[in-house]
Amino acid sequence: MRADLSLLLLGFLGFLIYAACDSAFAWWMKELVDAIEASLSDQRWRLAGLIISIFLLRGAGGVIGGYCTEYVARKVINRLRTEMFDHILRLPCSFYEQYSSGSVLAKLIFNVENVAASSTNALRIIVRGGLTVLGLLGFMFYLNWKLSLLFIVVTPLMAIVIAFVTRRFRRLSQNIQSAIGNVGERAGDVLKGYEVVKIFNGYSHENRAFNDVVENDRKQRLKLILTTDASTTLVQLIFAFALAGLILIAMQPDILQSMSAGEFVSFVTAAGFISRPVLQLTQVNAVIQQGVAAADSIFSVLDLPVEEDNGIVVLDQPKGDIAFRNIRFHYKKDQTDNPWVIDGVDFTIPAGSTCALVGRSGSGKTTLARLLARFHDPIQGDIQIDGHQLQTLSIASLRQNIALVNQNIALFNASIAENIAYGAMRGCDSALIERAADHAQVMEFAAQLPQGLNTQIGESGISLSGGQRQRIAIARAFLKDAPILILDEATSALDNHSERLIQLAIQELMENRTSLIIAHRLSTVESADNIVVLDHGKIVESGTHQSLLAANNLYASMYEKGIE
Repeated sequence: MRADLSLLLLGFLGFLIYAACDSAFAWWMKELVDAIEASLSDQRWRLAGLIISIFLLRGAGGVIGGYCTEYVARKVINRLRTEMFDHILRLPCSFYEQYSSGSVLAKLIFNVENVAASSTNALRIIVRGGLTVLGLLGFMFYLNWKLSLLFIVVTPLMAIVIAFVTRRFRRLSQNIQSAIGNVGERAGDVLKGYEVVKIFNGYSHENRAFNDVVENDRKQRLKLILTTDASTTLVQLIFAFALAGLILIAMQPDILQSMSAGEFVSFVTAAGFISRPVLQLTQVNAVIQQGVAAADSIFSVLDLPVEEDNGIVVLDQPKGDIAFRNIRFHYKKDQTDNPWVIDGVDFTIPAGSTCALVGRSGSGKTTLARLLARFHDPIQGDIQIDGHQLQTLSIASLRQNIALVNQNIALFNASIAENIAYGAMRGCDSALIERAADHAQVMEFAAQLPQGLNTQIGESGISLSGGQRQRIAIARAFLKDAPILILDEATSALDNHSERLIQLAIQELMENRTSLIIAHRLSTVESADNIVVLDHGKIVESGTHQSLLAANNLYASMYEKGIE
């Protein structure tokens, strides 16, 4: 932080040199005209050396000021971006369900970049332009304070214009942030679902939809440019009237007699020079408002509360007894009339046993698994592990003791080995990784790849088949070796051959572990110690495979039809 402050002060010094050189040039004009008027030809070398020195100093000051402020701004923005990314990682799952990945990426990439650009540009304009205006005004007051007062008179008029357009700048900038978020969201959906777009010939529809969001972004930006240019033109007009009034007054005979030709030219030069930084200072408002709108978007995420973790109990060598006690849950907590996704569910899973959740689609199977991992908390009732309520456990301790394999496989743009040894398992012994890969039948295809387990698999494992991706996820669970295992349709992407191979590995994985299985095919849970049948968020029956078939109710009907 101290180094950043030193660089920032050095940048201010560079801008001070830059601003002083503009005033020095106006003074140089006085020296030049006076030398010409007095026919002082011997001054030509001094004047030539002075103008070169002025512009060298001006350039050096501009480079130093620009680089130092940009350096500090980039460091600040990098800290903001990493802080935002870290905060996003710690937000509850409801955030990911509410916001699309495209809109979140727009905030993280484009909006943060807008803050960087606006803060850096605004700082440069305000400091460099402000110092230049002060320097030139000071020089003008030194030459003739009465004439200089004319520029002070027009200041309130420019302030009125700036205040008038500020509100519009803010509104348009917010609209632009929203528009670019829509662009990212729409493009993200298409890039993730490109196969559906191609097979269902969605080109025309997606082109029209993308064109709509891009066109909205274009319109908002044009409105901002029009407002910026119109306000700049108005300020220029005010300034032109002030300069015209200055010329009219300054060229009166009594005023001309009180100033030398050099002083007059120098004064007019300074007055002309001052227009550029003044106009830049009026335009900085648009830059600032874009940054403010982007910052509002960023802090709307940073202000969101992170995942609640008030638990202090640490699971030390847990047995894995799990109890669901009268659980009721729906996803929209702020709506009292929302139907229950889970409605009064109550059952236990003894340590080391296997419990299967079956039921029609939407019956609440996956939701129960998500509640166990504390991706959400029950609205009513509680879940216990070894007699401890989940809310009393630290989240880190809870999740350290759970391995999850779900139907939506999350793989990263890294090697197979890095995807297996992910997170806290990074850096573990390569022999353990190979063992986990072998158990999950990953080596069956990895051995045929050029670099084996070190083969890069691309974004989301795009170079692999669905079954291969799922086997990597299962290998990840093998390597974690957690006492509680959640399998959410873990074999849904496997073909019959792969499924037969991996069922034996899964049986081995479940040994001496408390396992919660969400079945894709009922034939895969026949050996479960207990099968809980859900329908519309309620338990309608439970028991072993044979007892449920004998009861001849919903489970038997689903088993006969071969559906979930």
